[in-house]
Amino acid sequence: MVKKMKLLVLMAGRYDIVKGAKIRFYLDADKNLYIASCGRKDFGIVKFLKDGSKKDLQVLGTEFSGIVLHTDLDQYLMEVLVKAEERAA
Repeated sequence: MVKKMKLLVLMAGRYDIVKGAKIRFYLDADKNLYIASCGRKDFGIVKFLKDGSKKDLQVLGTEFSGIVLHTDLDQYLMEVLVKAEERAA
């Protein structure tokens, strides 16, 4: 079964990242933050989970990716869809 989550990313500035672009996330263990990057450039952090729980995010591990759904350049926010396959017990 595939679980879909939406993450809200706080961008460090105005980045020209289009809808449908692939975003990679990785955990910065020292700061306990998920960093968002695109094209090998870090540009933001996960602000909060819009759809999903903290447990769902932990299941994804320290590295995962998603697809841009929407960006709001005025507020420096980006909505990203992440899919995770649930493992059978």
